[in-house]
Amino acid sequence: MLTARQGDRVQVHYVKRFQDGSTASSRSRGAGPLEVTIGTEHRRLPGLGLGLVGLTPGNHVTLTVPAELAHGRFNPARVRRLARTRFPEGQTLPVGKWLRILDRRGRRRLVRIVEVHDQVVVVDTNHPRAGEVLQLEVELVAIEAPGAISELRAP
Repeated sequence: MLTARQGDRVQVHYVKRFQDGSTASSRSRGAGPLEVTIGTEHRRLPGLGLGLVGLTPGNHVTLTVPAELAHGRFNPARVRRLARTRFPEGQTLPVGKWLRILDRRGRRRLVRIVEVHDQVVVVDTNHPRAGEVLQLEVELVAIEAPGAISELRAP
């Protein structure tokens, strides 16, 4: 029987459960399994890391991922004051709304509007799910790597 180990390329199905009760799943999009390399972080499955080591195809694992390994802790230093001129003139900026702006390097960044004043807009640049614990339910579908080991078990 093949057993997954660090460095193996594997296929997984997953369900991410967030603290607000919402979920995201690899099956909900109708797509096939997601390919990951065991021991490396994946942007869709933060905190997975080595959680699949020792599993065989068909096995499931549920992992609780602390905020710092998921989308990071909430960082008050990432709440910033920007000049109102950084936003298009006349654009409505409702408090709580998420929108994309250009940073100083010309990259698009997602920010949440915290406060709006005549000259200044206070924005939160933390990840929308910063500070949240994440629960991952992962099913190992297949091991693709030739490096997977085969274990013989006595009956």
